[in-house]
Amino acid sequence: MKFSLSIILLFACVSLGNAQWSTAPMHTDEINLTSAINHRTYKISVALPTTYTKEKKYPVFYLLDGYYAFPIAKEAMKALKMGNLVHDFILVSIAGDEKTDYEWLVKRWTDYTFTYRARKDSTFSNMWNIKSPGLVSGGGETFYQIIKNEIIPMIDSKYSTNNERGISGHSLSGLYVANLLFKRDGLFTKFGINSPSFLFWDNDIFQAEANYGQTNLNAKVFFSIAELEDGLDNLLKFEAGLKKYQGFNSTFVLFKDETHNSVGPAMISRTMRVLYSNKN
Repeated sequence: MKFSLSIILLFACVSLGNAQWSTAPMHTDEINLTSAINHRTYKISVALPTTYTKEKKYPVFYLLDGYYAFPIAKEAMKALKMGNLVHDFILVSIAGDEKTDYEWLVKRWTDYTFTYRARKDSTFSNMWNIKSPGLVSGGGETFYQIIKNEIIPMIDSKYSTNNERGISGHSLSGLYVANLLFKRDGLFTKFGINSPSFLFWDNDIFQAEANYGQTNLNAKVFFSIAELEDGLDNLLKFEAGLKKYQGFNSTFVLFKDETHNSVGPAMISRTMRVLYSNKN
């Protein structure tokens, strides 16, 4: 018993010795941006490292589905930094102006899909009792222009940033992030692709990859999926197909005993831990 207790105390001391104790609270901002492109308002939430200073340039991690994801990510970022598991970065989440789950569902359906699927729009509008005009898919490129030409320039003007950007999403927004791999403009170099809706959206992602036409893919990618959901083989197939590209680096995690809906907190934390690891 004494030996076991000594081991426990030793690990506790090591953990505390590596901890990063801040004497300042985490600073957060909320910014409402009305797009000149689609005239919708987006809620941009920002969390700064507790050691943030304008004299230093920071990478920026963009997180989609901020409606639910930002509170989780903000606290996970704090805990990861406290444990000295990640280096400093600015967390930026993107949400619409939704105030209910219903509004969130309708607006993300448009923004996070690059291909128009009229039958899916109609089928799921009826299934989920969505009011007219119902679900409208295919707004992904418009949303990308908003991110590229409005949201990122705003963040870069307000905060001390460098050109290293990451982006992450889950489910339909995970599908969206996967599409951004093939944008060719180098806007993002780190990607979190979590439980992406490949099968649900008729595997259009494989056509996006086929259309890419390049030999290099400068991307550090975190893939994850929950054990108790469909799509594992499909996601593994997608990752395997990307290994032919120069500059591609990936980590794949299967979250045991998690479902599509329960995996969110673990997925968000692990994405940041891998993409912003203190070890690289």
